[in-house]
Amino acid sequence: MLRLYHMYRGCMHEFSICQNLVDAIVNEVNAIQPLPKRLLKVHVALGHLRQIIPEYLQFAYEVLIKDTVAEGSELLVRTVPLEVKCRKCQWQGEIERQAFICKSCGSTELEMLTGMELYLENLEIEVEDAEGN
Repeated sequence: MLRLYHMYRGCMHEFSICQNLVDAIVNEVNAIQPLPKRLLKVHVALGHLRQIIPEYLQFAYEVLIKDTVAEGSELLVRTVPLEVKCRKCQWQGEIERQAFICKSCGSTELEMLTGMELYLENLEIEVEDAEGN
């Protein structure tokens, strides 16, 4: 029980973000006509710089989907690496979060290409067939 308390206390940021995510998921599922049989999986893209711990996000998801159309579904998080483009030498690629330095020429004049993503990529749902199964 104490571990659960510490997990909850450690992921308040993720709970806030996840509540918006769950609201969006519920709205998307409810907009599908005819209503799906059940939501199976939710795919989310999460940028490396978002300062969100995927495990905490998944914990928050499990708590927040109770008694919603998303209950029983699985949250799958795809981490998007930090990619930049050097404005000096045009090198493009992944860098370490701690060092915003071009791996080719050492410049700090970088344009961020990826790493701040946080979006719902897709939903996997089970739908009824023509016979209602």
